[in-house]
Amino acid sequence: MSRKARPWVVIAAALYLLVLWSAFHWGKSQRLPDGSIFDHLENERRRKLALEKQPEIPPPPTAESRLNAGIPAFIAVRYDATHAVFMVANETESRFAEPAAGRSSATLRKISAPEKPAAELAGMQELWEPESFAHLPELVKEMSSDEDKQWTLQLSPESTVPVTLDRPVIAPNGCSLQAGFLVAIPPSQQPLFAATSQEYFVIRRAPAQLSDPIRSSRHISELRAWQSTPDFHKQLAALLSGRMKQELSRIDATLVANAQNPNQPEPTWPTTHVRTRPTEWIRIDGRLARDEGKLDHDVRAFRLTPDGVPRLFVRARWKLDDAPVFLMTAWFRESLQAEGSHTEARPVLLSADSSWSAKLREGEAPDDLGSNLDFQTVLSEFDADHDGWAEVLVRTIVPSNGGPSADITLYLYTDLGLAPLKASFRRDLASPESCLQQQ
Repeated sequence: MSRKARPWVVIAAALYLLVLWSAFHWGKSQRLPDGSIFDHLENERRRKLALEKQPEIPPPPTAESRLNAGIPAFIAVRYDATHAVFMVANETESRFAEPAAGRSSATLRKISAPEKPAAELAGMQELWEPESFAHLPELVKEMSSDEDKQWTLQLSPESTVPVTLDRPVIAPNGCSLQAGFLVAIPPSQQPLFAATSQEYFVIRRAPAQLSDPIRSSRHISELRAWQSTPDFHKQLAALLSGRMKQELSRIDATLVANAQNPNQPEPTWPTTHVRTRPTEWIRIDGRLARDEGKLDHDVRAFRLTPDGVPRLFVRARWKLDDAPVFLMTAWFRESLQAEGSHTEARPVLLSADSSWSAKLREGEAPDDLGSNLDFQTVLSEFDADHDGWAEVLVRTIVPSNGGPSADITLYLYTDLGLAPLKASFRRDLASPESCLQQQ
């Protein structure tokens, strides 16, 4: 550094120190609610450290989280006056396969069937008891350790009873076998079990968390005495037909798009005509769009929501030439509207499902699908968490290329549609004769 530059360096350093000193005293003189600016910065640092140490606040519980707290949950059905049964492993092995090494039919003992068959839609009237756990699925072996522990069997929206696992069982399921448990109802609870008219239940290892332990769920039930006027049914039919046409347009768009795919050749229509299946369905759907189909439907009313307003479950079928060509289920809300000096009930469409109609057009539906209105059925209603919104147990026919089956699934009811909560129980509807033909 040259001698001439030294004074300027000294002056610059002095000015820099003067600015720092002035800034320090200015900041110290600034008064905030918690002191000087330096006190404020220190308080902010301590506040952030305290927040980092605090445990994370969990989100408020939802209906689904309260129900999931009772995991695992399974579909249980009445077996006899003192027992229920549920399955935990489907399709453990082929029903008619050759016995595995070291196992023979002598390792299974048939359990006496009840005099009066119950829960016939689940198909668990024939049970067998294995003499050994060796060939049971791992999940069944693991759960067998709970034999002395209490489980919770929910009979209705208000009633639950403690039960214990009696023994592992094997049940035929179409072309395969499934494994589960027979559960024993305690003697003190058997009168309550016998008194309920329901045959389909939900069983959990632990009760679901309650949203409000005091809230009653007695209002949740089927309204068996519900009736409506002819005008109400006329409005209902008009809403069903309108929604059917919307669903038809969507399904046909998919049908046409797939028909143009060169990798998916069209199967021929199963008649003497040379028309292909998509072409025939487009013609049929044109007739449906022109209101040529004959609609028949049934209605069941339920109280499933905190407002207590009836929700209507409707199964609808349209026929052409006496053959079912469109199937749909829908949920409605009953709305009361003022009409002069009185009020009238009107249906409000909430949600609909036409998946069976798509399967019909894809050629995956069984021949008897739509022969009656049993393609979906509400079996039971519950309110395990007492939040006023029901869980419903629903049986649904599921067409597929592998053969038809029936699912029994627990859903949370919402006005936007049914939300599945747990793994379903699936029953293969294949006959034993068809299984033998596949061997």
